[in-house]
Amino acid sequence: MATPAPKAAIRVLLVDDDQDDYILTRDLVAEIPGNSYVLDWVSDYDAGLEAVGRGEHDVYLFDYRLGTRTGLDLLAAARGRGLGGPFILLTGQGQSEIDRAAAAAGAADYLEKGKLDAVSLERSIRYACQQKLYETELERKVQERTSELAAANASLRDADRRKDEFLATLAHELRNPLAPIRNALEIMRLAAGNLSGIEQSRQIIDRQVRQMVRLIDDLLDVSRITRGKVQLNLEPVPVPSILDAALETSRPQLEKAGLKIVSPQPAKTVWVKGDRVRLAQVFSNLLNNAAKYTEPGGTVTVEHFQEGDWAVIVVRDTGVGIPPDALPHVFDLFTQVDRTLNRAGGGLGIGLAIVRRLVEMHQGQVSVTSPGVGHGTEFTVRMPAIEPPR
Repeated sequence: MATPAPKAAIRVLLVDDDQDDYILTRDLVAEIPGNSYVLDWVSDYDAGLEAVGRGEHDVYLFDYRLGTRTGLDLLAAARGRGLGGPFILLTGQGQSEIDRAAAAAGAADYLEKGKLDAVSLERSIRYACQQKLYETELERKVQERTSELAAANASLRDADRRKDEFLATLAHELRNPLAPIRNALEIMRLAAGNLSGIEQSRQIIDRQVRQMVRLIDDLLDVSRITRGKVQLNLEPVPVPSILDAALETSRPQLEKAGLKIVSPQPAKTVWVKGDRVRLAQVFSNLLNNAAKYTEPGGTVTVEHFQEGDWAVIVVRDTGVGIPPDALPHVFDLFTQVDRTLNRAGGGLGIGLAIVRRLVEMHQGQVSVTSPGVGHGTEFTVRMPAIEPPR
C-alpha cells in the first residue's frame, strides 16, 4: 500500500491499526505541495517494529493505539534496539499526559489526530527530518572529537611513559661514570708516588667527566631548543665544511667502532644559509648514531648534492637497521629504538630529536629510511640551497 516515490522523496511510514486513519493520512500527504512525500503503511506493532528495523524510511508516524500495545511501546522498543528515527506520535484529542510521555520517550513530535491537517503534518515531518540531520551531524562531531581526545590521551600516556623511561635512563647514565671515577680516586690514593698509576687514573676520571659533560650538554641543548631559546648565527656556509667539522668531531667514535668512512665529493660545491656550529652538530649526531648501530667492518657513507632548490645530505650506514614499526618514532624526544647491538645501549635518546629540531629551524626537513633489521639505515637532510657568495 505505497504511493510511488519520486526521486529524492521523503519516505514516511505510518504504523496504525485503523485503515480509515491510514486513508485520511494518505489524503493529507497528497495535499502537500510538491509531491515530495511518499507514505507507506503497516497495520500492527510487530510489522511496525520490523519495518523500523529495516531503516528504509526517513520518518515514522506511530498511532498511540496499536491493539493491545501502544505507540509508546513501539517507540521504546525501537529506541531500545538502537534504531534511528525520527518518530512522531499520533494521539487523541486532549491526551496531554501521553504527549508528555512521548516527549520524554524521545519522540521528535506528537500530533493530535483531530487537529491534523496537511500543513501541520508537513511542518512536523520537515522539522523532524531537520532535527534528525542535526542530531546525526552532532553525533558525528562528538564521535570525531571523542576519537581526537582518545588519540590525545594515548599520546599523553605514551609521552608520560617515555618521560619515565628517560628519567630512569638519565639516572643510569649519570651514575655510570661515578663508579670508575670513585675507583680511580681510590687508586690515586693508594698509588702514592706511582706516577704511572696516577696518570692512568687521571685519564679515567677525565674520560668519565667528559662523558657526563656531554650528557649534560645534550640535556641543556634539548631544553633550550624545545623552549625556543636557541639563536642561530646564520651565514652562507659550504656544505663540505659542515661535514668536515662533523667528521672531525665524530671520527674517534667511528674509528673506535671499526667503521670505514666514505665521503664522495660532488663536482659542484653546494651552499646553504645556516649556523655552521649547529649544522655540524646535526651531522655529528647522525654520524654518532651510525657508530652506535653499525658492526665493526661496516661502512658509513656521507654524501651531498644539489637537487633543484635543495641541498641534500645523506648519512647512510650498513648497520643493524630499524624495524618498520619504529621508523615513525625515531625522531621523538626521549625515544630509543630497541636495536640489538650491545654498543647501542648508552645515550639518552635525545640526539635525533635535536637533529630534527635544528634542521627545522633551518627551514629544512630530515627523514629516515631502512629496509629493515639487518639492512642498514639512511638519514636524509634537505635544506634550501643558496648561490655561492661572490
